Order: sequence, then structure tokens, then C-alpha cells
Amino acid sequence: MKQKESSPALAAFNLENVADLYIRVSTTEQAEEGYSVEEQEAKLRAYCQAMGFKINNICVDPGFSGATMERPGLKELITDAQRGRCKKILVWKLDRLSRSQKDTLILLEDIFLANNCDFISIMESFDTSTPFGRCIVGILAAFAQMERDNIRIRTTMGRIAKIRKGYFSGSHAPTGYKFKEGCNELLVDPYTSIMVREVFRLFLDGTGLSSIGRYMLDKYGASQYDWGKNTAIRRILSNPVYMGKVQLNGELFDGIHEAIISEPDWYVAAALLEHNRSIDKRSYRFASGTPGRGDNLLTGLLFCGDCGARMYARKVSKTKKKYICHSVARTSPAMIKSDNCSNRLHPYTVEELDALVVSEIKKLSVDRSYFDSMVEKCRDETPTDFSTLREREAEVDKQIDRLLNLYQTGLVDLEEISPRLGTLKEEKEKLQQNLLSVDSAKAHASLDSAWEELQVFSAIVDSGDLEATQRLIHSLIDKIVVLNNNVTIYWSFC
Repeated sequence: MKQKESSPALAAFNLENVADLYIRVSTTEQAEEGYSVEEQEAKLRAYCQAMGFKINNICVDPGFSGATMERPGLKELITDAQRGRCKKILVWKLDRLSRSQKDTLILLEDIFLANNCDFISIMESFDTSTPFGRCIVGILAAFAQMERDNIRIRTTMGRIAKIRKGYFSGSHAPTGYKFKEGCNELLVDPYTSIMVREVFRLFLDGTGLSSIGRYMLDKYGASQYDWGKNTAIRRILSNPVYMGKVQLNGELFDGIHEAIISEPDWYVAAALLEHNRSIDKRSYRFASGTPGRGDNLLTGLLFCGDCGARMYARKVSKTKKKYICHSVARTSPAMIKSDNCSNRLHPYTVEELDALVVSEIKKLSVDRSYFDSMVEKCRDETPTDFSTLREREAEVDKQIDRLLNLYQTGLVDLEEISPRLGTLKEEKEKLQQNLLSVDSAKAHASLDSAWEELQVFSAIVDSGDLEATQRLIHSLIDKIVVLNNNVTIYWSFC
């Protein structure tokens, strides 16, 4: 929006007194007294009249945030300054121009002053035609950015508090719901909720994701729902909002909205999704014959000796890679175990650490007495309850699989397995927590079998078969703990 006031007579006017006025209001400020477009314009016009300035252009950005430079009125203002159409830029208040210190200083130094345009903010009573005025602009710009940062913090804290109270957080209502007018409170949508119930019904009846997608596409059409992609179906099946919950960082809270799906149905669907995904992964690995570990020998085996997080291979230069602790790298929030991990100093590149482990395995393979002493030493350090926990976990997995198979084949009803399935899943979670706290190998291979594998290790490594080398290393070693210069190998045969 703009208002041109230039005329042929402007050329004869002293250009030093020609001004552009800039006005901005955000959506939330529209109704506030003193912030409206009309109020700002009136104050700026009065100032120009008092100072004898001629108005060239009034550039207005209604409903735009000061946190971005992508504003049509601001772009017009910049164009006028660069083309010499004005020599003064007037705003009512500094934060009307921008709430970013960086953006304010860029506009001031690189646009306005670079094109001999003075910047004047009438509320703060300064202008950049003086050194003091330029200094004050920089200081106030810093405070404007601080206020913007505080607003963002308050907004984030408010969002978290609302979620904990059961309110949904998101710009779009999930399929099956609509927003209550004027707020983000979820209301069940009579039409799209039928679709959600149908997706769950088909899946719990044993229909695959692709088949569900085709059915929904044929029945309801594409419209805004991408039924042709399995991810769209999976997103619905895995969203806890449908059982009346809201989620924050993996933690569930009771929502204030009405559930579309019962909790037993949702938890069974979640269990089936996990069950089917694990089958798909096993089938893929069996079909492809690959261990899925990329081209790094030790990926999947390495753990940080400080915080216990996994380590992964990452490039640190054009020609060098190192295994880095996830807590140090901070690339995946789900993998971070500590905010204060100190394991940043280990000197090994990927090639060096791979070579060190390969060398240790070769050393074991040529010296049976060394091998036996290593077994005796690590077995003395191994807790005795690990195998029991692991066996119980395997038994729980089998029971879950049996229940789900019975349900999928129609031999039992959903109501019959829901309580038992919930109990088993809870037990499995506790078992996994206990297993994570045990510093032990996963399973004890027989000594004779391990010795036989060691005898062929050198030949496999020398053959250059990366896949076979990976499989053999992962069968011999349970985990490798790295802490700065120290490397500890936990053997599976101990």
C-alpha cells in the first residue's frame, strides 16, 4: 500500500527536505491505540509539517511482522532511497522499521546512509544526520531485537504450558478435526472423522497400508488427502491425537478435545505398525543380504564412554572422517544422552579406529592362549543376569507376535487381546530399560564357534569383502566403548 505525493513541482523543491514515510503494523497491533496505520500517518505528517519536509511517498506494510525483510512497503522504501527520490526516511518508532538488530543496521548503513538518506524516528527523538543519532540507533536496535527474542521465549513457554493443559499445538488441524472459531481448540469434524475411523477399522481388520490408500482414494477421492502414499495412512495411525491425547517431546498428555478412536484401538494399531515394520526390515535385509551399516566397519557398535550415546561416522575434513558421539554432534535430538558430554578429544579417524579393532581381532585369531585369557577376564566382569533379561525380552516379543498373528487371522477379537497386549508392551519397555543399564554383552556365543570365526577373519579382511567383514566383526563384538584415548572392546563370546 502506498500514497504518492510527488509532483512536477517536487524537482524545484530542495531535495534535502524530501521525505518518505514508512508505516508498519503487525496483525496483533492493528487494534492497539497508537499503532494503527492512521495514527502513525497522522503523527508523521504533523512532524513533516513542523519541520518543513515535503512528502514524496508513504510506504505502508499492514499486518506484517518486523522480524522479516520480505515486506512490499519496505521494498518500495528501499527503492526510493536507492533511486534518489528522497533524502529522509521517517518512522514513528524504531521497531516499526525492524525488530532485528542485524536488519536495522543493514538498512541504516547499507541502504539509507549509503544513499545519503537520513533516518529519523520521531518517538525516540533522534536522526542519523548526527554521529550521536547513528550511535543511538544501533543501541535501540539491539533492544528491539532483545524484545523480539523475549517475545519468542514467552510464546514458546506459553505453547508448552497449553500443551500440558491438553490444548493441541499446530497451524493445521489433523484430518478428522477442525479448529473452533477464533482459537486452536479441536472440534471433531463430522465428515473427515468418518475417514479416520475407516482407516483405523481397515487397518485393524488386517488391510495393508497400500490397500487402505486405494480404498480411500476410490471412495473419497484425492481432494486434499494424499491417500496414495503410505506415509499419509501411517501418519493417521500413529497420531495419538485421535485417542484424545496431545504430545510434547514424546510425552503424552490428556487432551481437552474429543477422541475419535478408543485408546485400546489406537494402542493395538501402534503395536501392529511396529510389528509390521520390523517384519519389513527383516525381509528387506534377508532379500538384499546387506547388514545395513554403510561402508564403515564399526557403525552400530560404538558407544561413548562418557554419556553412553551411540557414535557415528562424520566427515571432519574433505579427506578425513571420525566417529563422533551423538551428544557432542547434537545432530539428532533423539540420540543425545547428555548436554555436557566431554568425549571430544579421541584422536582416531575412522580408518585408524577400524584398523585398531581389526588388528586386535587378528591378534586373538593367532594366539589361542591370548584368546582364552581374554575370555576368562571379560567373563569375570560380566553380570550374570543379562542373559536372563534378554531371554525374557525374546519371550515377550514372541507372545506379542502370537497375539497379533491370532488377531490378524481372525481367531481372536480385539477386546480379548487389548489388555494382555498392553501388559506385555509395558513389561517389554521395562526390560529394555534394565538391559540398557547392564554393561554386558548381548549373548554368549560358544568358544569353539568364536574361535572358528576368528580363524577365517584374516582371509575375509584380506579379500576386501566389506559386507562379509562387517558381518563377522558384528558377530564377534557386542560393543566398543570410546572415551578420549581409551578404547574398550566387549566381545560377544565372553
